Amino acid sequence: MSTSPLEIRIAHLEGAYEQVTARLGSIEERIGSLDVKLENRLGRVEDKLGRLDDRVGRLDDKIDIRIDSLRAELLLRMDRQFYWMLSLIVLAILVPIFLRLLSL
Repeated sequence: MSTSPLEIRIAHLEGAYEQVTARLGSIEERIGSLDVKLENRLGRVEDKLGRLDDRVGRLDDKIDIRIDSLRAELLLRMDRQFYWMLSLIVLAILVPIFLRLLSL
C-alpha cells in the first residue's frame, strides 16, 4: 500500500486544518474570557458612575441651599441699608425745616 502524493498533501492539509481549528478555539476562549472581564468592569464603572451621580446631585442640592441662604442674607442686609439711608435722607430734609421753625 503506497500512498500517493495527493493523499500525503491531503493529510498535511487535514493536519493544518486541525491546528487552525485548535488555535481558533483557543482564541475564541480567550475572547470569551475577555468579554466576561470587560462586562464585569463595565458593570463596576456603571455602579461607580451611579454613585458619582448621586454625590453630584447631593452636592448640587447643598449648593442650591447655600445660595438661597446667601441670597436671603444679602436681601436682608440691603433692606437694612436701604432703611438706614432713607432715615438719613428724611432727617436731612426735616432738620433744616425744624431749625427754621424754631428760629422764628
